[in-house]
This record gives sequence, structure tokens and C-alpha cells, in this order.
Amino acid sequence: LNDVCVFIPAWFGVASTAFLGLLTYECTRCTDSAVWATVIMAIIPVHIMRSVGGGFDNECVAISFMSMTFYFWCRSLRDADSWLWGVVAGLSYFCMVASWGGYVFVVNMIGVHAAILMLRRHSTKLHRAYTLFFLVGTALSVHIPVVGWTPLRSLEQIGPLLVFGCLQVMEMLSIWKRRSGM
Repeated sequence: LNDVCVFIPAWFGVASTAFLGLLTYECTRCTDSAVWATVIMAIIPVHIMRSVGGGFDNECVAISFMSMTFYFWCRSLRDADSWLWGVVAGLSYFCMVASWGGYVFVVNMIGVHAAILMLRRHSTKLHRAYTLFFLVGTALSVHIPVVGWTPLRSLEQIGPLLVFGCLQVMEMLSIWKRRSGM
């Protein structure tokens, strides 16, 4: 048990650094940017403080799952066939919820991103990716005793729920428009 507690922060620190590099590459398609983001993450004092060997803290695990969630969310939006990555983003979000109380930030950031994309131009890809992320992440999160039904009742999490509802309405209108030939 001692070895696990000693090495977990270091390994999760490596994982969060790697996923930040992947996220940067996914967003920019530039290898140089991804390498620089990874280097900067590896030397940021706050990240080093949370991921030092022997200093176990829930945040070292949470930062890794936060980076994973953001990466898989962006990956789910890459092309028309990528929306299944929304399930993996939902699973990563569940792990984030299970490891740390700052999960509200993650779901709100993804909700804001989805809302901006929806206002710019609605797409079935966005609808599928966000629906899978939100349903999988929320369905699993409510089973954590500390969280319970908070994702569906809390005012600080009402935004992502409203985005989910708006995306459902937009998709229904889009289907109706296609079927009626408008």
C-alpha cells in the first residue's frame, strides 16, 4: 500500500502531462505546440507540487481525469464518425467526479463549449457527442454517494442540463426539417 501511495502521484502526473499534450495536438494539429504544452505542464510548479512522488493527494488523480475528459471531448468532435468518443469522455468525467469535488468545473466548461458550438452551427455530430457525454457521465455520477442527484438539482450544474435539453430540441427540429424537405 505504501508503494501505491508513493507512486500514484508521479504516474498520474505523467498521465495528465501526456493528455494535455494530446489535447493541444487535437486542438491545433501542430506537433510543436503539443510538445511545448507538454514541456510547460511538466515544469509548472503547481503541477509538480501535486504530482511529486510520496505526496498523495486526490488532486493528482483528478487533474489527470480532467485532462482526459477535455481531450476525449475534443476528440469526439473531430469528424462525423468521432462522436462515439463522447462515451469515453463520459467515463473520464465519471472518474473525475469519483476522485475530486471540482467536477462541476469540467461539466460546466464542456457545457459552455457545446453551447457556443450549438449557437454557431448545430450539427448531429455535436448532438451525439454531447448527449453521450452527458448521459454516460451523469448516469454514472449519480451513483457516487457524495454526489447523489446533485447534477440534476444543483443550480451550478443547471447550465449543462439546459444545453442538453436545447441540443435535443435542435436535433428534433433538424430531423423535422430534413424530413419535410425544407
